Amino acid sequence: MASVLSYFSGPEELEDVNHARGLLKELKSLYDSRLLADIVIGVQGDGSLDHCDEQSVKGDIEKLFQCNRNILAAASPYFKSMFTGGLNENTLDVDCERKVCSAALQWIQANAPVETEDALQVLRCVRWNLFAEGDKAYLESLMASPLIEKYLAYFVNRSSEEDISAKSATPKHRIGASAKEMILFFGLPNDNIMCCDPYSEDLYFMAPPLVDLSSQDYKRSTMESLIACATPENNLYLASHLSKHFWLYNPLLNNWQELAERPLARIHSGMGYLNGHVYILGGRSPVTDVRLKEVECYSVQRNQWTFVAPLPHSLGKMQVVTLHEHLYVVNRRRMLCYDPRRNRWRNCGSLRRDKLHKACVFQDQIVCVCDIPVVKAYSPSRGEWKRLGDIPIDSRALNYQVIQHDGKLLLLTQTLLQHNKNRMLIHEYEPARDTWKNVMAVYVCTLGPVCVATRLYPPCLGSAHSVSMEEEDDSGSSADWDLDGLTDAESDSASSSSFSDENW
Repeated sequence: MASVLSYFSGPEELEDVNHARGLLKELKSLYDSRLLADIVIGVQGDGSLDHCDEQSVKGDIEKLFQCNRNILAAASPYFKSMFTGGLNENTLDVDCERKVCSAALQWIQANAPVETEDALQVLRCVRWNLFAEGDKAYLESLMASPLIEKYLAYFVNRSSEEDISAKSATPKHRIGASAKEMILFFGLPNDNIMCCDPYSEDLYFMAPPLVDLSSQDYKRSTMESLIACATPENNLYLASHLSKHFWLYNPLLNNWQELAERPLARIHSGMGYLNGHVYILGGRSPVTDVRLKEVECYSVQRNQWTFVAPLPHSLGKMQVVTLHEHLYVVNRRRMLCYDPRRNRWRNCGSLRRDKLHKACVFQDQIVCVCDIPVVKAYSPSRGEWKRLGDIPIDSRALNYQVIQHDGKLLLLTQTLLQHNKNRMLIHEYEPARDTWKNVMAVYVCTLGPVCVATRLYPPCLGSAHSVSMEEEDDSGSSADWDLDGLTDAESDSASSSSFSDENW
């Protein structure tokens, strides 16, 4: 069978060589004529670059280059980061200043012998005021190098007055130092997306994409109006059950970039990421309510959608996870495994339970919350299921969810306390004891039933504490939500024909 890559024909490869040459020739002509330039690069006397307007060029800049930022961004990752990040460079995504210092020292060592002023210019990019007493041994080890010592002495041995001045002039922290892995809850259309740190009292929200998704008139209404997945690189993708829209989240700018439109609209579908591709599958047509076997596949590199091998069975409510270079689709009756290298689906160990709430991957296993309080874990390497410790039962719980967060397995239980007030209980699984311990409770107005874990920057988000308990509009009350999407009867036996396809 052909690989999934063979199904794409997007612009990754330029097949028309003449077109590419003609395009470059025309771009060169525009550059020579100084047409359509939207950025000016000034080269200073010491060889460093500065981005500026022509009107703001100072006397120490020796030469100007009129350029187009689209071409610079396409040709250079440095300029791409600069122009797409709002010109906010030293916002380096690092969690400690040692990494910046190490990068600077590597540059000096790679360019030795280097002019003293050039070395100092590089070292000025390091925020030395962020080094604390615990970094003393690290700095002393750097000073042991004769090549580095002469450059570092100015920064490490500065007087206390100079140190205070530097601290007041330099931002206190880099954006990466504030990064947290958080749990995101996606609910009703156009609602803010709740972001939760399960090990603190911190709650945040991010704005949804600026598209009105609440006016669609489909045959079957659904609470799960959005589906999302996060990549190992913490890229967050979002799709709508109510349209063909598809987005990528920019965590620094706290906004959504709209990507190529999907081929199909579908409700109650699943989404997963594997090796540079996003897969959307399962569910039903929002217009005809017919079950869909088609599998949509999005290439991140090409920003293009295509169809790959369809599901061998039409599935109702299901969960999508990725493990060991394969995509797994689980529902209460069976499990299917997709191999993208062969573009082929196969049946594997079926769950065969009365109900499936949620599934996730934890410690090379697929963990499923089944008939409460049963939790089962499937090992693809052994090809077998085992039962984990029972989860706590809450008779008032609206739904149960499991998610892997920062290497830990968490259970999320949502309960409606009173008018428009919700409580999310968070439990952590302890593998050594095979039990669940309570972590914390979160109280908010709304928490959607679709959740993912990904790395975010709290300073770029809005604080949810000021709005979490103040809203009194009960139009989005949890009592009115179809939290499980399909009921048991709907999920696997919506019609006689689909029911027969569901049994094997």
